[in-house]
Amino acid sequence: MESIVQTFGKTVQQMCGRDPKAAQKLLRLGYHAKNLQLKAAPGSLHRAARMAAVETTTSMVAPLDHPDRAAMVSLFTPCEMLQVLELYPYSCEGLGCFLSGAWAEKTFLEYAEREGLPETFCSYHKVFIGAAEQGLMPKPRFVINTTLACDANLLTFRRLAEFFQVPQLVLDIPYEQDEDAVAYVAEQLRGMRRFLEEQTGRTVDEGALRAAVARSQRSMDNFRRYMDLRADRQILGDLTGEMFSAFTLHTLLGTMETERYTKECLKIAEKAPPASGLRLVWMHTTPFWVKPLRNLTDFNPKLQVVGCDMCFEGLIEADPDDPYTAMAQRLVYSVFNGPVTRRIDRGIAEARRLKADGAVWFCHWGCKHTLGGAQLAKKRFEEAGIPCLILDGDGCDRSHGGEGQLATRIDAFVEMLEQEKEAKSCL
Repeated sequence: MESIVQTFGKTVQQMCGRDPKAAQKLLRLGYHAKNLQLKAAPGSLHRAARMAAVETTTSMVAPLDHPDRAAMVSLFTPCEMLQVLELYPYSCEGLGCFLSGAWAEKTFLEYAEREGLPETFCSYHKVFIGAAEQGLMPKPRFVINTTLACDANLLTFRRLAEFFQVPQLVLDIPYEQDEDAVAYVAEQLRGMRRFLEEQTGRTVDEGALRAAVARSQRSMDNFRRYMDLRADRQILGDLTGEMFSAFTLHTLLGTMETERYTKECLKIAEKAPPASGLRLVWMHTTPFWVKPLRNLTDFNPKLQVVGCDMCFEGLIEADPDDPYTAMAQRLVYSVFNGPVTRRIDRGIAEARRLKADGAVWFCHWGCKHTLGGAQLAKKRFEEAGIPCLILDGDGCDRSHGGEGQLATRIDAFVEMLEQEKEAKSCL
């Protein structure tokens, strides 16, 4: 028997073929209803997790409600200037996630592949492209994307800008991580300010921008302290919560809501009981559609994911009084920029800091960076004394890897970690 969500997703897809505007209205109503449920009946979510879920869902539906104020962005695009101009970041990757979570992805994936996008192209992007070109996604004011960290960015956002016939700005992030690269990106961000002012006819207030970037820095500082506390605390959650957190620390970074969320994280950690059970660090994204991966406590009531590199990859210390340089540093010094060894080294360092028992390197089918670095990551993590599971799957596409197979592999890995932990305690 189909669940309510499955029926909803099927209806959205079928309706889109007949009346895209009606399908869009239904989708918006569904996301608003989900947001009400998160506010009124959040279940076992603690307050910080609920805040992240609500703010992320709100940010996804806002550009659908107000496309005239929507700026389409890639995940790593700094959004503080959009906030100053009261524009909504319109997240391609985020809405790809949300369509999959609503069981509304299959038709759009199939459409994208029929239109020539390869099966190996990132499914987050394919879902969104299919939905946009079939009329489910509204036209944005313009498109701004970075070259970080995915090769799909270069194709997806150009294609969407051409399809919607709107201006596009591309922020080129150099491979090198040095001050020359920072200066180069900072100058492009000043160009982004000029682009926004030309497109909107409004002026970016420099004082308001410094305040937004200062909120970004305080939020990152809070989250870093939260991770320090989390190393010795038991804070149960799920992988979907980690992905909501990733959006608050990217497209929503700089908002008052994100700063409040990170403050709440600190309060949760300060009151949490001492750590016990198994602890995992998760590398890369997670499939929203795989229930056992959303609810890891189904395997072990004390199992927790203590960190995800999608959340901590860009945490830096910068001076918000120079907002363009501060935002540029966040891009240039991201561990997703450059060779995969940067990402592996940061993952190992954070796993140690968080006192993780193991790591999961999730190989999202369309992500060449993650797939290409998988075996090196496993070798490096295990040389560091951290068992590592390479888990294959897809973030959006249910046809790549069954739920049961993924659950079985995680279950076996957890059992191995339990045995190793028990053996160590007996020494």
